[in-house]
Amino acid sequence: MIHAHAVVIATGGLSIPKIGATDFGYRAARQFRLRLIEPRPALVPLTFDGGAWEPYAQLAGLSLPVRMETGTKKDKASFLEDLLFTHRGLSGPAVLQISSYWQVGTPIRLNLAPDIDLLQALTRAKASSRKLLANELAGMVPSRLAEAWVTQGTALGHNWQRAASDVTDKSLAMLAQRLGQWELTPTGTEGYKKAEVTAGGVDTRDLSSQTLESKQPGLYFIGEVVDVTGWLGGYNFQWAWASGYACAHGLAARLQRA
Repeated sequence: MIHAHAVVIATGGLSIPKIGATDFGYRAARQFRLRLIEPRPALVPLTFDGGAWEPYAQLAGLSLPVRMETGTKKDKASFLEDLLFTHRGLSGPAVLQISSYWQVGTPIRLNLAPDIDLLQALTRAKASSRKLLANELAGMVPSRLAEAWVTQGTALGHNWQRAASDVTDKSLAMLAQRLGQWELTPTGTEGYKKAEVTAGGVDTRDLSSQTLESKQPGLYFIGEVVDVTGWLGGYNFQWAWASGYACAHGLAARLQRA
């Protein structure tokens, strides 16, 4: 048996199990009856039902800047970042960011041309061009995406595979809406094997905001095992270092009193 004046749990979350991630920290917290926020993968790619995703799987490898959001007006999260299509769903910085806010069963919304007034641009093309609508659209979004979008028109009751000048105003408006307000509901995520971090963990209400000591005297929790999750860009590393720094100062003060 080992006796210690203090114990620091810095075991991380469940992300990337192949490098040794375990639930040890959560089990230790439960042992001392500390509250836990249910852990889940975060900063993680989103996946979709295979059949429903089939029309978009051909876009795997395509990347473009988008505006992506989820939630309601009251709790909406929105990011302007790059999106990456994959064979199973969506990835890239925009998706990783939004995944930390996305709730199972709720939709995400994408503007695939956030810097363009699509309806205005398409209306202008109709008035001045004899090019195919797909070719005009390819000047606003990647050509592979433009082609994939116009081929969906028939199923929606619109003929987008024709010259821009021959497309009705109603059809142009529908195309602009589909590209600017694409709403879809993920069926899941790529899980902990692809998640950069774990959301959830030891409830901060049971930890000192100054030292990270828990309600169990002498027991500290720092880093990702705690319910603190940051954006992409080094914020989670910063939390790990900052929480370790605060804990070290708390430990020093505690051991001086011991």
